[in-house]
Amino acid sequence: MAVSETSVSIALFLILNLLFFSTVSSTDVKVCSEDTSCPHPPKPKPVPVPPVSPPPHPDPVTCATDVLRLAVCKTLLNELKNGSVPAPLSTPCCSVLEPMVDMEAAICLCTAIKANILGVIFDWQTSFTMILGACGKVVSYTCK
Repeated sequence: MAVSETSVSIALFLILNLLFFSTVSSTDVKVCSEDTSCPHPPKPKPVPVPPVSPPPHPDPVTCATDVLRLAVCKTLLNELKNGSVPAPLSTPCCSVLEPMVDMEAAICLCTAIKANILGVIFDWQTSFTMILGACGKVVSYTCK
């Protein structure tokens, strides 16, 4: 009996399929369900973030004017505390603060208060705000 070429091809195909399916079915495949626990893949390691250096601290703000010139503000402060409201630009204190921009005036006045040039002041922020307001300076700066 002569074996034809097609029957050899079919036989070879069936043998390879049988070999393939037996190999696949012999491996231990674990099926995960709610009842069985499956090993989870390892969590990826977090990528380390390089530390961010803070921006360089700006130079401390200083007053360009001689702070001793602000000693004249003591009189204005006393008048304001006593309830009188002098004309802003007629006071010597406002004359010293007038050429300064608002922020510069605030910094210089705060420096004068801290240096005790205006005398002993127990409530710095209120005195600071009263003098700046009387001289027409508007600043959101806090004297600490």
